Amino acid sequence: MCRKQKTERQNNIRRFTHFIGWVLLCLTVSVKADTLIVLSSDLGSYREVASSLSSHIETPSKTILLGEYTSDSSSSSFQEVVAVGSKAAAYLFVELPEHQKLYATFLPRQTYQALLEKHKAHPRTKLRNISAVYLDQPYTRQLSLARLIAPEATNVATALGPNSQKDLGLLTAAAKKNNFTLLYETLNESDSPIQKLQPLIRNANIFLTLPDKSVFNRTTAKWILYISFRQKIPLIGFSKKYVDAGALAAVFSTPKQIGQQTAELIKKTELKKALPKAEHPKYFSIATNPKAAKALKINIPSSDSLTQKLRELEE
Repeated sequence: MCRKQKTERQNNIRRFTHFIGWVLLCLTVSVKADTLIVLSSDLGSYREVASSLSSHIETPSKTILLGEYTSDSSSSSFQEVVAVGSKAAAYLFVELPEHQKLYATFLPRQTYQALLEKHKAHPRTKLRNISAVYLDQPYTRQLSLARLIAPEATNVATALGPNSQKDLGLLTAAAKKNNFTLLYETLNESDSPIQKLQPLIRNANIFLTLPDKSVFNRTTAKWILYISFRQKIPLIGFSKKYVDAGALAAVFSTPKQIGQQTAELIKKTELKKALPKAEHPKYFSIATNPKAAKALKINIPSSDSLTQKLRELEE
């Protein structure tokens, strides 16, 4: 009798285990992702943005590469679609159904604004079914960092290319807000960067690099770093790579920070029909180069101290 009861009990346990497994399988199959994240390519930084975004939203998400995207895979099955990077944003702007929300993230401000200008007559633009989180920092933040590093400086210099020339008004206003006089040169393809930049840097108290590839490409960046170092002029970069290469400091946002802000943008707009204007990065980090500071004989505060002071200025 005991053996029979034991066998029956084991059978009941097996049936219950199978039932639980079936329930879990059904639940897994029935769960639908609410957010589709489309990466411009398989870059590690894009993956970091997607991972951070997914971890900061409460609903399930699905991440794919742009090459894996088909209109059938994302038309009505997702509440919102996120394009990570410029290529995904440009493609999905046109391919995504007009009524569906599109969030572009981790792309330069000028690229996003050019996209809107190109498609200003598109229904998505008129319906305001698109918003963005920029990759680059606001000029005021960059120049506030410059002021914290060089409190006695009277002027700041930079070089403008075909794209960044459009931002002269913004740069002038940001410089004025931080009590700087803005010195600048415009560079075209036919210009010799060295001939124009050498006297500009020589007359500057501090030099600001901008995220304009037409000016600050790999070759020009090396010369700018070399000239500024020889002239003992501190250089403010726009990425950590610049600091690693010899710039004194830079303010930038990491992929994780951009991903978090994108998730927050989705949360606060999920019930709204029209999306708000694009946002500059809210979260940021600062990198400094103590070796460059020593060579320039500048007593630079720590990265943590500068970050805290910059946050206080923006509160």
